[in-house]
Amino acid sequence: MSPRSAGLAVKWGHKNPLVYVEGQPAWNKKGHRTVPSLDYMETGSVVIVDLRAAAKVEQGHIPRAYSIPFETFLEDAEVLMPKALGAPIYLYSDNDKDVKAARAELVDLGYKTVFGFYGALDSWTAAGKALEKGPALAASEEQPIQWERKLGVGEISITDFTKSLKSDLIHIVDSRTPVEFDTGHFPGAKNIPLEEMQARMGEIPLNKFIVVHCKTGARGEMGYKMLREAGYTVKYLNAECECSPSGEFEIW
Repeated sequence: MSPRSAGLAVKWGHKNPLVYVEGQPAWNKKGHRTVPSLDYMETGSVVIVDLRAAAKVEQGHIPRAYSIPFETFLEDAEVLMPKALGAPIYLYSDNDKDVKAARAELVDLGYKTVFGFYGALDSWTAAGKALEKGPALAASEEQPIQWERKLGVGEISITDFTKSLKSDLIHIVDSRTPVEFDTGHFPGAKNIPLEEMQARMGEIPLNKFIVVHCKTGARGEMGYKMLREAGYTVKYLNAECECSPSGEFEIW
């Protein structure tokens, strides 16, 4: 479970909750499948691509889906998909091999959060959700798929976070473990693990704007809530990131 869920489990009386710190990124890296929340698919800030032939798509598709038939996907993906490599992309079809191949293509192109939604249409209709009939959304070289992440309460954008690393007015708190921190961290970041944050708040300046981060955003959000309740001016980075010992980093 996530750190947030583990905290709730303790409040509810569970004695030994375990946290899978690496979470979904590590799960996906090992080639395991995940099942998205259908409500998230319906309203979340995601890109949905239907890989079936156009004729099948018109008979019924998931609302908000873009139609890019697999027969042209591998050739056209680079120009049709959104420019943001961190965009959450969900691919579905009635052929698992097509989904797997399309996902591999996007990963090769550098996309960070690509999922195969296997059994999508059956899951959608089994949940009582209606399919949309007629042509799905279209993308072209002139009008590729557009995606922009919607920030939640307390979140800082990747762009603003990157700029903040160069500002003396910002104080970055890395809420990961010391072992994670030592493998690479953002320049100037202060390592205060989430489980130590309550006891070590005295090390965090009250006169600066605080930004909390971790590896995926879960611990960052918990640290943000903790510091906000203590009166700090604070936001958190809800994104995945990789930092190298040399100081180089990637965020998506």
